[in-house]
Amino acid sequence: MRLTARPVAVREAVKLLRYAIAGFGNVGSALARHVHDRADRIARSYGLDVRLIGVCDRSGVLIDPSGLDGSEIARWRESGRPIGDHPGGPSSCEPEEFFAAGIDVLVVSLPTDRHTGMPGLKLARAAIGAGAHVVLADKGPALLALPELEREAATRGLTIGASATVGSSLPTLSFARRELAGAEIVEIAAVLNGTSNVILTGMRAEGKSFREALAEAQRAGIAEPDPSYDVEGWDTAVKLTILTRALMDERCRLDGVNPVGIDGLDPEIVERARVTKGRVRLVGRSIREDDGVRMTVAPEVVGAEDAFYLVEGPRKAVRFRTDDLGDLVVSGGASGRRDVAAALLRDMLASVACSSPSNAATGDRRRDR
Repeated sequence: MRLTARPVAVREAVKLLRYAIAGFGNVGSALARHVHDRADRIARSYGLDVRLIGVCDRSGVLIDPSGLDGSEIARWRESGRPIGDHPGGPSSCEPEEFFAAGIDVLVVSLPTDRHTGMPGLKLARAAIGAGAHVVLADKGPALLALPELEREAATRGLTIGASATVGSSLPTLSFARRELAGAEIVEIAAVLNGTSNVILTGMRAEGKSFREALAEAQRAGIAEPDPSYDVEGWDTAVKLTILTRALMDERCRLDGVNPVGIDGLDPEIVERARVTKGRVRLVGRSIREDDGVRMTVAPEVVGAEDAFYLVEGPRKAVRFRTDDLGDLVVSGGASGRRDVAAALLRDMLASVACSSPSNAATGDRRRDR
């Protein structure tokens, strides 16, 4: 079913980039607001009118080819009201309607299913088939099929953006592919979970127990009400697997990782950090060995000489060890909805930059239907 909303004014720009968001939860609404707030900057800097034409959640799908007001739709969602209750029609969720509306980019922001990748994986493939670029906030499709999706998209002159699945504002995949070109990555080591790092920082800097630091992170909106995905190491393991499959060996799978989180932190590690004046970090590692790549996730004590020593609070970092270029570290970023939204926008803009002239987002791209 198609619902309509008030159109927004079309800004003057050279090109039109039409996007839709499948999965309109916290991340989806943050993206809609972020793009709306940055519209004038994008038009000036990139000559683009980035227009939201559709959103959906479990309750319904909302489409207007002339454009939705991202700020208004975000406020609607943030007030706790489902998309299916938005003025304009019945609650029926059929996100495939986005393709009939002629979108250029589909942002998949559905809950992550690390076992099947569904339904995000199915939607991503459908988007490629319809001639649309795909930007992933949902880690499931990236975890299970990123290299495969990228190959499939490339045959159609399309792109798969996955920044938000492996560090959000931290440029991990793009950095490695551009700056490490020609070298072989022999090890990836990374601090990728902001929630765990915030908790570990609170325990060290303020002398809090794990439970106290977790409760403070939850009050601050950093940790989820159910933090198990983060503190048990699964979030780090998923991100590490995505990076490893994309950069080292796509045969690697999540079931090859047995993550050790920070929820049952070994007192011996805490004592070692105190005695050596080190700091505890939850580190994911992928190491190239003779018979393949070995992946681990576990708390480690890092000294002052280690690049991870100053990675405090919600910051993240990744160190790439290579055969020809030595060690290179990317550090910074943060954990938050705006940072994820900014990473998604970055991937949307990259899809335009990577498009061939025949595929450019001019509003009339040819599609196989």
